[in-house]
Amino acid sequence: MRYKYILFLLLAACFSIAQAQVVKQVTIIDDLETPVPGEGVIQINSNPKITELIGLVSPGTSIDETNNTISNGFRVQVFMSNNAKTAIKEIADKGNLIKGTFPDIAVYKGYEPPNWKLLVGDFVTREEANFFRQKLQKSIPELGKEMSIVKSKINISGQKNN
Repeated sequence: MRYKYILFLLLAACFSIAQAQVVKQVTIIDDLETPVPGEGVIQINSNPKITELIGLVSPGTSIDETNNTISNGFRVQVFMSNNAKTAIKEIADKGNLIKGTFPDIAVYKGYEPPNWKLLVGDFVTREEANFFRQKLQKSIPELGKEMSIVKSKINISGQKNN
């Protein structure tokens, strides 16, 4: 009987500790609606489903092992070739040329059998990618007009696009 009593007390203590650790997640809406002395009052009226979505990662988005946010987006494909002997050198040369002109833009070398590719940038929208493609064509005309916009998984953590 004594063991049952001790077991009951242990379970009750564990349950009360677990309940105490439940903390309400504060969203931006909660923060904005919190009254601050000497300031105005903000009241946000929205569908509760919208409030539930705040702070959630959108579909197609993930976080990699280095805490970078990976999402669906677009890149500018500058070069593609299936000739491995010349493609690797040409990708390196064109990549260095782009990095010299646009040091803040990401340059990616890729291989999807049988093609080697040089991709540039991490753009959320096709319009951003197209704007950069035009800027790239004006700045480095020797890259030619074979550039295109391609769908890609992009890194959106702190990447500068302009």
